[in-house]
Amino acid sequence: MSYRRITKLLNKKGIKTHTGKEWGETGNSVYSVLKKYRQREERLELLNKEYELEWGKMTIEWRLK
Repeated sequence: MSYRRITKLLNKKGIKTHTGKEWGETGNSVYSVLKKYRQREERLELLNKEYELEWGKMTIEWRLK
């Protein structure tokens, strides 16, 4: 289903945007909402991702001047 068809369907059903306006006819607002949702899902996925531990060689040296 295209963004324009989704826009028409939302307007037909009386579903308003978060600001209380009708959806734009070009479908850009629907695209934007879906894009932001996808970005949020990706951020949450990275936040909950468990990484494998990797130990490196590290030493501590005390040097007196």
